[in-house]
Amino acid sequence: MKILLTLVCLLAAGLSPAAAQNSGSIGAGVIIGNPNGLTGKLWLNEGQALDFGLGFGDNIAVYGDYLWHSWGVFPQPAEGKLPGYLGLGVQIGDSSHNHSGLGLRAVAGIAYWLPRNPIEIFLEVVPVLHLSEDSGLHLNAGLGVRYYFN
Repeated sequence: MKILLTLVCLLAAGLSPAAAQNSGSIGAGVIIGNPNGLTGKLWLNEGQALDFGLGFGDNIAVYGDYLWHSWGVFPQPAEGKLPGYLGLGVQIGDSSHNHSGLGLRAVAGIAYWLPRNPIEIFLEVVPVLHLSEDSGLHLNAGLGVRYYFN
């Protein structure tokens, strides 16, 4: 997984920047944490996006979130962008706690957009409320990177 993350960064290092927050922009990448796996993001407009992923672990988890971004919540760096975001979503399955069925997700995160490359690096914390017979609240977290195709 670390090798894939390094390769994505190296491939994008020489590419021109993209306006990734534009409506219709799509990003794909990897996330390390809970769950480890693949992640994607589709921007609906400058402040809202759909986030989705496929996590691997003891089991497989599929998730999707609706995210709201705020570009003014953190002081902006001299180069790049630093938005915070919140979101709500659903998850089917679980990648580490052996829960099956449906889970409700609440997402809180921060992202950094590289100044001259179409790359987003993000860190998020995601409480998941599992609604199955073995229900319970579990805390997921992950560090990831996405490359945006435009």
